[in-house]
Amino acid sequence: MTDTSKQSDMFVQYKAIKKQYSDAVLLFRLGDFYELFNEDAVEISKVLDLTLTSKSCGNNEKAPMCGIPYHAVEGYINKLISKGYKVAICEQMQQAGAGVKLVRRDVVRVITPGTVMDEGILEETKNNYICSIFNSGNIVGVAYCELSTGEFGVLEFENNYIDLLNDFLVRLMPSEIICRADVDLQALLPCSRGGLVPNFIGYDEFKFSTNFSREILTKYFGIDYENKYDVKNKTLAQRASGALLGYLEETQKRSLGHINNLIVEKYSNYMQLDISTRRNLEILETLKDHRKKGSLISIIDKTSTAMGSRLLKKWICEPLYNEKLINERLSAVEELVTKLIERDKISNILNNISDIERINGRIAYGNFTPKDAKTLRNSLLYVPQLKQILFSMSNPLFKNFAESIPDFSRICKLLFDAISDDAPAILSNGNVIKSGFNSDLDNLRLIKTNTQDYILKLEQEEREESGIDSLKISYNKVIGYFIEVDTQYANDVPLRYMRKQTVSSKDRYITAELKEYQENIDNADENALKLEKNIFNQIRELLLKDYCRSLQTVSNIVAVVDCLMSLTQVAVKNGYNKPKVSSKFNHIYIEDGRHPVVEVLNKDDMFIPNNTLLDNKENKIMILTGPNMAGKSTYMRQVAIITLLSHIGSFVPAKKAEIALTDRIFTRVGASDDLAVGQSTFMVEMMEVANILKNATKNSLVILDEIGRGTSTFDGLSIAWATVEQIANNMDCKTMFSTHYHELTELEGLLSGVKNFKIAIKELNGKLVYLRKIQRGGANRSYGIEVASLAGVPENVISRAKQISNELEKNDLSKHVLDLSPDKSEIAQSQNKTHLEVIDILKELDINKITPLGAFETLLDLIEKVKGK
Repeated sequence: MTDTSKQSDMFVQYKAIKKQYSDAVLLFRLGDFYELFNEDAVEISKVLDLTLTSKSCGNNEKAPMCGIPYHAVEGYINKLISKGYKVAICEQMQQAGAGVKLVRRDVVRVITPGTVMDEGILEETKNNYICSIFNSGNIVGVAYCELSTGEFGVLEFENNYIDLLNDFLVRLMPSEIICRADVDLQALLPCSRGGLVPNFIGYDEFKFSTNFSREILTKYFGIDYENKYDVKNKTLAQRASGALLGYLEETQKRSLGHINNLIVEKYSNYMQLDISTRRNLEILETLKDHRKKGSLISIIDKTSTAMGSRLLKKWICEPLYNEKLINERLSAVEELVTKLIERDKISNILNNISDIERINGRIAYGNFTPKDAKTLRNSLLYVPQLKQILFSMSNPLFKNFAESIPDFSRICKLLFDAISDDAPAILSNGNVIKSGFNSDLDNLRLIKTNTQDYILKLEQEEREESGIDSLKISYNKVIGYFIEVDTQYANDVPLRYMRKQTVSSKDRYITAELKEYQENIDNADENALKLEKNIFNQIRELLLKDYCRSLQTVSNIVAVVDCLMSLTQVAVKNGYNKPKVSSKFNHIYIEDGRHPVVEVLNKDDMFIPNNTLLDNKENKIMILTGPNMAGKSTYMRQVAIITLLSHIGSFVPAKKAEIALTDRIFTRVGASDDLAVGQSTFMVEMMEVANILKNATKNSLVILDEIGRGTSTFDGLSIAWATVEQIANNMDCKTMFSTHYHELTELEGLLSGVKNFKIAIKELNGKLVYLRKIQRGGANRSYGIEVASLAGVPENVISRAKQISNELEKNDLSKHVLDLSPDKSEIAQSQNKTHLEVIDILKELDINKITPLGAFETLLDLIEKVKGK
């Protein structure tokens, strides 16, 4: 249908609006429904399981159509947003009535995955970010916003910005990303190719211009924003910010007053965690089934508020690389640990504080509800108590928080005085404002309240004047109030009566007085609702004007206190201790370290703690050997997690911990294909190894598990050997290297800083018993056949495997491997490496700390080494 002159006026209007929002699903308001037409209707009816019908649109043609009831639209929008659709909401901008041929309509808002504001759609404990990216040359500027809270941040990456940007996006996990329409940056990012972040949306080139960005940034952050926020030299970040603010205004159709502070991030302030590390350490979800249960966050998140839960997720994904800030948090947790009474009081307060941060966002956005008003006043009631307790604490962090908490007594009183305790969730339902707050509103309500008394009095007066004792005044929705008289008394009714109806031997009349009263009643309801809306909007405007920043301040304080309380509760319950974190340390020393998740989830099995010492010199590389399922991966992960926890300011599951300030944690654990981008298990493994060897520094912790398993034995062993050599000779990163190639234990003595450790095991009657204890020395063999037997492999296969193993051992391949050592000196060739290893173990043995059983096991192990078993 191209001839619009033959189409209905309504359909011409629809097509004109749809043309402006061609990239969005248009919900077109028609009375009590939002309707979808044409291609939208056909596609979305399948997505939402709606009945597809049709509607006449002129020219004797019909358009496909489906509809959504306006009162249930939120749930449908949620489904569309979750599937990545943009949704344009087109409302009726005027009332239908006499003289209105076509109701004026316009789009009042475009909802996109990154601009969701509705409480029913947002996840309570998860941030919902939208991101803008602008790159030029070898620099990329980034801006991000959490619209529901008003958080707005910027940063720039230089030089190797692809890797840095990729890690940042994985950390932020935005729901929506915009960039210049002519830039295909996402093709370079692994997180985009693998589908971890949404496809980039091309946006107006002009909105990324310097002039536009300066104009809109001035509007939101003030005329001196460049100096105030130190972004004068971050021109690309400014241009990304300008486009993001322009996009938000364009889609939301309003100015956003709660975006009033610019966070300028420096990635150097945070420990960097790449995607592999986040996945392998199971920080937010498990590796296998992507569930929260079993992840690190499931153990440490005991927050009481949604604000605190969202912030704690940020903390764990953004560990600090700032010694001062880390120790500020640790000191605050330490005080909370020692003060049980204050801790209980704070916990009770937090349990009564709702999501002030997002309520404040709705105040600024304009979708503040009576329910929000009641929730806000009830939350603010507890803020003075929190302030008082924080003042009583000795830690400077708490003192500063107490001094920063604003006074909400005036607005709190207003909300209690104005908002009814029984106020409905929706303003249009009325009865939101308390009786006694506004005299005009009370008078309007009295008209309806006193109606019955007035009607009874009027009915008596009319009976007396007419002399008709059976006269009654009744009501129905069609006529309103009317006087009803038996038809036999028709000649007795006063002349001022006006007949309206005759029904079943009764006549119905109205009078001028009754008509006027009816109008007063009808208008009273309408005027009362208008007045309530006006009063409520005045309260919202007051909150926006005078309390927006104050609410942001207190919500941030509550969130931080909630996070510190969560870390404290976990520390007390699980027996964690305060670590020492310092840039002066060049070591990671952990005494009786435990894995925080494994020890909680496997309560039936006693967790065996272990010690760890890594540094940049004598203990630079730990070669860890032992059979499958003995606990190698758990042990290495626990060292990484203890290091990570200490950098968010948390106590750690260890008797003692001294942690060098760590800039990055790298992990290469397990095997996984990345079929989405055509990469095999071995390719993924090698790419991760390459990333580590390229980016690890002397301040990094590297966890390598089973390097070289994805290829042949000789190739795998060669790669593993060369990787250890590279780290030992050319890098100073602290490294844990788990391997089944027990031939690598020969590297102790050949390479400086390499030491062998193994998981202690026992063989009883041909069966393996895992002792879960880390010991000095290397495993003599891999115990693969024994593990296969434990797993239930048939006995005939096990027997045959042992025969084959014995045949292979006759050609001891490891003897050939040893000749690959680059160290060909006479000393290295003449030394007995086994004896040297035994000597080193004896030198490091602390006879005052070892248990009798431990001494026996160590002696037995040394005897076996010397005998060559």
